[in-house]
Amino acid sequence: MKPDSPMHRFDPRKVAHYEKENYVAYYRKDWPRLLRVSIGLVRESFGLSFWQAVYGAYLVARGEIAFAPFPDNDIPKAEAYIQRFYQFIKDVHHEEFDVRRAARLEVNWWSVHRKLFGNAENQELVDVLTNLYAEAYGVAPEQVRAAAHLRAQGMLYSDLWVNAGKPAESPLLVQEQEALDQSYVALKKAIQDV
Repeated sequence: MKPDSPMHRFDPRKVAHYEKENYVAYYRKDWPRLLRVSIGLVRESFGLSFWQAVYGAYLVARGEIAFAPFPDNDIPKAEAYIQRFYQFIKDVHHEEFDVRRAARLEVNWWSVHRKLFGNAENQELVDVLTNLYAEAYGVAPEQVRAAAHLRAQGMLYSDLWVNAGKPAESPLLVQEQEALDQSYVALKKAIQDV
């Protein structure tokens, strides 16, 4: 990744906020809210304009729709949409990552997260997130492992919140936000140290 890439300029706390809100909207099936926060998440994470983020969020949503049915999800279709998403990001920012590998790793973490939902023994999830970050940002895996570990911890708090019945005022949502904040701060530091 180029040192001056817009993908380096994300605000860690904004990305963490959008990701937490994305999970909340998704698990509450609040589709209008999910659309809004997905656009914000894609825009902030990848340094896109509003309309670029709308298109990117559309591609991600189509991938998620193909992945969502359980157990009859369509992994190849999900990967195809996510590959289009990563190709779009690569074209916009003239990046060098492997689009197919990034798409495969993205959908793989979805699968691993589903398999390990609510399980604190989640090293496999940490590993796939580490590999995705290493590919997308062009860094060595050990540079982003701490960020991946903290993100997996944030996802665990989200899972526990779902398992607790999705209460509106839950300390698990606060813990999720804190873990995601720390994750994206660690990620930004890791990719800026390149």
